[in-house]
Amino acid sequence: MNIRRIRAEEGLRLRELRLRALADAPTAFGSTLAEEQARPKEDWDQLAAEEASSDARARFVAEQNTRWYGMAGVFVLQDQPEIAQLISMWVDPARRRSGIARALVDAVVRWARGRGARRLQLWVTGTNHQAMSLYACAGFAATERVQPLPSNPAVQQVLMVLELTFEKREGEPQ
Repeated sequence: MNIRRIRAEEGLRLRELRLRALADAPTAFGSTLAEEQARPKEDWDQLAAEEASSDARARFVAEQNTRWYGMAGVFVLQDQPEIAQLISMWVDPARRRSGIARALVDAVVRWARGRGARRLQLWVTGTNHQAMSLYACAGFAATERVQPLPSNPAVQQVLMVLELTFEKREGEPQ
């Protein structure tokens, strides 16, 4: 499995993967399947182009033999550049528990650190115990902050955070 950043010309592939994710886990995302299906092709092309090259946001995909099996997005908060947010995490059900999710999280962590972020945060639905467990194993801690899921306000999301540490390089002052 190859984890890589999306390419600018992959808007339609991103749309396909996002729609698969929403069909599989409708209460795990802030938008609905119907909303995403209605977005024009140009939106997907623009999103892929931005996430392929922006210093403020990125999307990583898990690919094997040209097929995509998962994704994770990340962006730096505009008003708080020391905080990055992990978004749109999803792995194909047939490939769960194979290390793909952890590899995607690791790619997001590396990207966030590379932008100087000191904290990585995410919102996860409180009923998604499998995802919460994955994030906890990756070092995230659940906070007491909760908010309604935008696509379904009856579902509560929990904020989880990971404090990003930076390894001291030899010869650097402490």
